[in-house]
Amino acid sequence: MERAANRPMRVLVADDHPMYRDALELYLMRDWPQASLTAVGSLEELDALAHRPEGQDFDLVVMDWQLPGGEGGAGMDRLDAAGIDAPVAVVTGHDDAAIAREALTRGACAFLPKTLSSVALVQMLKVVAVGGSVVPADVALRMAGALPAPVGAAPVGGSGAASDSGGLLTERECQVLEHLAGGATNKEIGRVLDLQEVTIKLHTRRILRKLGAKNRVEAVTRARDLGLLSGP
Repeated sequence: MERAANRPMRVLVADDHPMYRDALELYLMRDWPQASLTAVGSLEELDALAHRPEGQDFDLVVMDWQLPGGEGGAGMDRLDAAGIDAPVAVVTGHDDAAIAREALTRGACAFLPKTLSSVALVQMLKVVAVGGSVVPADVALRMAGALPAPVGAAPVGGSGAASDSGGLLTERECQVLEHLAGGATNKEIGRVLDLQEVTIKLHTRRILRKLGAKNRVEAVTRARDLGLLSGP
């Protein structure tokens, strides 16, 4: 969701370690002094954001992969349930290839180890805040052969764009994409998949973000080029 030029950036920090959360907030305020920060430390607190005042949307989410109250990655689903549609940077103490793959598959734009320096971390979050995708070069090297890069993403310090998004769309996103290719509206897709229209909108935005597309037509075109659609 685009941010109005006349309002401060809104950042959601979700992490259950107070010291890391406080340090992260200091890093962010150093580079974005006018930013409005909201901090939560559990899935329960994340769920409560579904009842936030209308119009108080976030522009960036920085979230620990493992939050109290559920399995790793559960926070990604809770963001959807709370109607939070913002670029997500997953921070974690485990730079495991399988976790990285799952994080990106669930819609994260970045997978960042907590061992990063404050300068490097903020630089990467700036990339995510404007719609980019990023994985530190050393992490990307350790993931080589295990993690397909998202379209348009390149490791920090690297160059070029990935040519294959295979595996980065969830099963549900693939279903929505097929209906988009057929020209169905959000309401029609929701009726077929038995989902609320707002949920279809969230899936569509994530599909566009993952494929690096500006609109539905471009997303369908890229999906066809990548062989992600079942039809011709």
